[in-house]
Amino acid sequence: MARPALTERRKAQTRREIGETALALFARDGYDNVSAEAIAAGAGVSLRTFYRYFSTKDEVLSPIITDATEEVVAAIAARPAREGFATAVQRAYEEIRPQQGPEGVRALIGLLTDVPALRARWLSDLRTIEDALIPVVQRRARRPVSDEQARITAAAIVIALRIAVETAVHSPAHDPPIDVLTCALKYLREGANL
Repeated sequence: MARPALTERRKAQTRREIGETALALFARDGYDNVSAEAIAAGAGVSLRTFYRYFSTKDEVLSPIITDATEEVVAAIAARPAREGFATAVQRAYEEIRPQQGPEGVRALIGLLTDVPALRARWLSDLRTIEDALIPVVQRRARRPVSDEQARITAAAIVIALRIAVETAVHSPAHDPPIDVLTCALKYLREGANL
């Protein structure tokens, strides 16, 4: 696949920088207390530039999720073919080192699950991950699978990932997401009691 043009990479970087600025401001001041103007000022862009990239502030965290999606899907696809799919997902997740670090991820997921305006966006972004995983499922399958079967597998993996990060964020003990993900994948691997 060809690398995007420099202009497109710069646009993506600007979107990401605005998103990272918004995340830091939301985590510090609360979602409702941060305006689009504050995000633009914090990111060093004009309000007009902010609105060129995002129509509302509830879209501003999507570049972070999009980048994470691409990283997760690429990591799963790169795992050795001999690994079962659940094992590949678990090991790929273990390898990923988010730019925000554990506390930044905790803040991000907390915002995405606790702020109603962001929750719908989070669920939409999860669907994007599911769609991106379908071809990976089909390539890694040990036997031919239909599009519907690949979507079911991808959806199950996305749900396991969602539950892992959401549980970790809302756990008073701050359980590592990998522990929850490992349990969820084991449950799926064993047939989910179906």
